[in-house]
Amino acid sequence: MNGLFQHLSTPLSDAAGTVLNRVVQASADLVLFVDPGGRIKDLYQAPDLSSEDLTVWVGRNWEDTVRPETRSKVGMLYTESRQSGVSRTRQINQELPSGDQIPVGVTAVFLDDDTGFVLLGRNLQSLSELQRRLVEAQQALERDYWRLRQMETRYRMLFQRSTEGLLVLDSGSRRILDSNRAAGQAFGIPPQKLTGRIFPDELNLTPTQVQEVRRHLEGVRDQGRASTVQLDLSSSGWKLEASAIREEREGILLVHVREVDHRSPDQQQTPRRTTPSAAHLLEYAPDPFILMDRDARILLSNQAFRNLIQVSSNEEIRGQVLARWLGRPGADMTVLMTNLEKFGEVRLFPTTLQSSFDMESEVEISATPMVDSDPPTIAVTFRNVSRRIWSDGGSGPPRDLSRAMEQLTHQVGKVSLKQLVQDTVAVVEAHFIESALKLTDGNRTAAAEILGVSRQSLYTKLRRYDVEGSDS
Repeated sequence: MNGLFQHLSTPLSDAAGTVLNRVVQASADLVLFVDPGGRIKDLYQAPDLSSEDLTVWVGRNWEDTVRPETRSKVGMLYTESRQSGVSRTRQINQELPSGDQIPVGVTAVFLDDDTGFVLLGRNLQSLSELQRRLVEAQQALERDYWRLRQMETRYRMLFQRSTEGLLVLDSGSRRILDSNRAAGQAFGIPPQKLTGRIFPDELNLTPTQVQEVRRHLEGVRDQGRASTVQLDLSSSGWKLEASAIREEREGILLVHVREVDHRSPDQQQTPRRTTPSAAHLLEYAPDPFILMDRDARILLSNQAFRNLIQVSSNEEIRGQVLARWLGRPGADMTVLMTNLEKFGEVRLFPTTLQSSFDMESEVEISATPMVDSDPPTIAVTFRNVSRRIWSDGGSGPPRDLSRAMEQLTHQVGKVSLKQLVQDTVAVVEAHFIESALKLTDGNRTAAAEILGVSRQSLYTKLRRYDVEGSDS
């Protein structure tokens, strides 16, 4: 390009034109000189775009060279630059002669009514790539966060339910960092009051026992092992043994306290095997199970259900309404009880359960009334399907929302934010409408009540998203 401003009605001097050309070229990757009608008269392309022959654009209307979804912004650039001289920068998806497209941040400068406009464009391809990587990194961090949270929940559950007393100590100060219930029972101190104490100095031990435990901990800390210490606690014999753990740059000691069995070998023999009862089988069944009354109040639960909602005992949930743990308590409980009363049983009813620690699990519920019980009760079983891999044949959820979100995320930098938001809203609306129809067995009236929208509004959205359901 010999001179971008050679078409000016008032020509610049050679020196001024040269300087102005250099400034413009240094500030933009793509410069277009456009007449008042929008036709490209001249252009400049940075070396990064040298693989494309952009001279074929000369004589064409610039609006015809951009993607259809961003053509509305072209008029905005012209209008703003006419009003204030310089427009704000807008992202345009520019089509290249080779068929590729790149995002370009374009600023329009209005010269005069006879000359037209100068369009200064910055290649945003590298920025879009960074945005995409940032979104992927954020998603990876979110997945890692939930994975670590689940691991911590499993650790807390195993730690607290262990029948062996466990203490976590700082190896340098011997201060108790954590303890479980069994350790509190062994030392006669509640677990919450054990935390923060110096072990074994601030516990109910004799001076001799304190010295033995200190020597044991020092041996484990310095050599990695030491002889087991025998202690007399709560009128019983106990064995104490520690092991060293490296955690980042800190040293951690894990202290095991187990009760010594003083029974004779004859007393310790394996008890006679008996046939397990039905209650025993249900308690240790792999699938969660509860027994509830007609008001959906829990009377009995097994270990699998308590693990799913993260409570430790049946007493904590006895008398509580099942809806407390359902993801959609009002809608799900209503549909479940209505179908149970109408059909006599419910099979594979999809919903979600919220645990006491706000962790969500996708489940399928099957329920049947116990007609011979007095008072009448309802047996409910749950199947955790959170880790089920759905096929593409339609047996899974109505729409794979996470996959749709991932596909939309890849459109960042290719389409406008407004279009991304509209597409996201459409996917989410269709997903929840199909979920409501599935819950109500295709009943549009019931689905509208669950979603909190009018029937007419629901019918409009069904036509828009091509979703079917019955009018009954």
